[in-house]
Amino acid sequence: MTKIIDRTFKEAIEDGVFPSAEILVAKGDEILFHERYGNAREHTCFDIASLTKPLSTATLCTMLLGDGLLKFDDTIYQWLAGAREPFHKKITIRHLLNHTSGLAAWQPFYRELPLSLIGTEDGKREILESCYREQTENEPGEKTLYSDIGYMILGEILEQAGDAPLDSMFADRIAKPLFLADTFFVRNTGSDHFPRSRTENTSSSHVHDPNQKHHTEKKRRFAPTEDCPWRKRVIHGEVHDQNAYAMGGVAGHAGLFSTAQDINTLTAELVKCIDNKSSLIPPEIASEFIGKKKGKLAGEEFVLGWNLPSRRNSASGHFFSASSIGHLGFTGCSIWIDIEAGFRIILLTNRIHPTPMNEKIKSFRPRIHDLIYNELLSG
Repeated sequence: MTKIIDRTFKEAIEDGVFPSAEILVAKGDEILFHERYGNAREHTCFDIASLTKPLSTATLCTMLLGDGLLKFDDTIYQWLAGAREPFHKKITIRHLLNHTSGLAAWQPFYRELPLSLIGTEDGKREILESCYREQTENEPGEKTLYSDIGYMILGEILEQAGDAPLDSMFADRIAKPLFLADTFFVRNTGSDHFPRSRTENTSSSHVHDPNQKHHTEKKRRFAPTEDCPWRKRVIHGEVHDQNAYAMGGVAGHAGLFSTAQDINTLTAELVKCIDNKSSLIPPEIASEFIGKKKGKLAGEEFVLGWNLPSRRNSASGHFFSASSIGHLGFTGCSIWIDIEAGFRIILLTNRIHPTPMNEKIKSFRPRIHDLIYNELLSG
């Protein structure tokens, strides 16, 4: 029954869709299928890119809302001393969560920083100041425009409200209670890791380790990503997203590393919260985030922290119901959860190794979702 799934993944690797992959299919508490392909091994950690938004940032936001430390209608003007433009009084936490702030999708803020500030607190502040200077492209709440910038700002608000760094809050409030041993942010000191040329030896990991052998063994945990012209090396064991890297590896829009097993544990717990079967998040707040969606704005494909299946050509394929939620990550990772039918598919790859120009994942992803549904879930 699963032979065709195995064959499809092996053919994808031969075709250059990705060098490594991990797939997990679950229904309720039961794992129906879990396999790794290519260079992926047990405990291989993937850079999950924008999956950071729902799994870390939005989830932490639900907790701070539940604690009464934040309100949906709080504005960025209220929280951030650098956000002093009149339109900042109109952008709320809700707008940031569901990508209706009107802020642009992305800007290469990292390019404006001197290398000496990459990965420093001063560098992070400079990038956030650049975020605050960004003008909106439409009125807040008017329509959906996916925005990394909005989540970079939201990450800073969470740090202010929670009085702790994002990675510490994630570890203390999510990873430790759920025993997620392979899910974490990787901090970097940035400029220390910039070689003068591609031939210069560099080392980078979430700790400075004088023992090179030990350091090399630790790097084997990570699936490599881009052969980066900016950093002049293959990115391995550090965040791929350049703005997140410039901010020190910890940000609201990207930076999390994980495995399919850990993501399955976390997403299963989030779904249980709706029915008050988990104490992680209050059920009324969980329903706001991952419950059924009512109404649509112009161009809307997002709820609070999560994506909805597109009406046409959805990355989820053809069989996820309208009550489904999910998210994609630039590195080649995705989650789709059908709340109504009770199943979820977690796909982790490093499709951007060695180049992000490889976009074969776009056609592979819906095809493998449909195949998995027909083979494992349709009965």
